[in-house]
Amino acid sequence: MTTICPKCRHIRPADTTAPDWQCPACGVAYAKAGAAMNRPVEARSTGYRATPGKSGPPWRVMLTIVAVLVGLYGGHQAHLDKRGLGELFSGTDSTDEAAMRQLAGTVRAEQVVMYSTTECGYCTQARAWMQDYGFAFTECNMSRDSRCEDEFRALGATGTPYLVVRGPRGEHHMKEGFDSDEFIKALSS
Repeated sequence: MTTICPKCRHIRPADTTAPDWQCPACGVAYAKAGAAMNRPVEARSTGYRATPGKSGPPWRVMLTIVAVLVGLYGGHQAHLDKRGLGELFSGTDSTDEAAMRQLAGTVRAEQVVMYSTTECGYCTQARAWMQDYGFAFTECNMSRDSRCEDEFRALGATGTPYLVVRGPRGEHHMKEGFDSDEFIKALSS
């Protein structure tokens, strides 16, 4: 009589040296494997069982989470800027470029003090904007000079860039970061 292993489907040869109750190919006991095969699939214990129709990581879920996080970060940055990233250093609505350069020619370095840090990206943008239009200013970098940090704390400042602008109406503190419209208004009013 030919015996076929219920587990590996190996056909037992007549000249095998394995015991009659054991498959020579996979070593399983025929009775045990046969009993397991007769149980319903849900009742069989198989260590790891893959979910039918799904393979690999849940890419849609992961991409959705990444998209939400990117959106939250962008919204947070726009909230910090109060106007959105694209408008932050786009110039002023009330003054044309020639008039702004003319105003810049009247400003002395001691009239504008910018407290900054080396790693502050908004400080770099504010510095570039003022340099592009020719505004003179004094930069006090807290990463390089502890005196600047002491002055910054004495002013009660909480973020960089922090600008102190001395214009015709007196001293104006730009506490919410650099805003080109606020800057021009503080110097010209």
